[in-house]
Amino acid sequence: MGFLANLFRGKPQAEKGYTTKDGAHGVWIYLQCNSCGEKIAVRLRTTSEIQKREGPDADLGPGVMFVQKTIVGSHCYQRIDAVVDFDVKYNVVGSQIKNGKLITAAEYEESDGH
Repeated sequence: MGFLANLFRGKPQAEKGYTTKDGAHGVWIYLQCNSCGEKIAVRLRTTSEIQKREGPDADLGPGVMFVQKTIVGSHCYQRIDAVVDFDVKYNVVGSQIKNGKLITAAEYEESDGH
């Protein structure tokens, strides 16, 4: 049923610039805290932190893979709860961020005044 549902549902669109690759087994995502504005880079291991959606969980999100993490910056210690969905090439296809937002690599590189 999951295969047929995915076939007719259509593919989620990848959002460009939200990830950068780091070697064969690493992907960077970038977040910004809603409280203090700190920009945070998070390195994810593709071999252990990013999980594949399989079995009954296959239809629970837009991506074929996902990560669920709590991130804390170094400025205000606000907890940022993130669920990020990826396609097979580790491009972001969806996200749910509490107390922060997903930003692009270019936005992360811009000066933030800290």
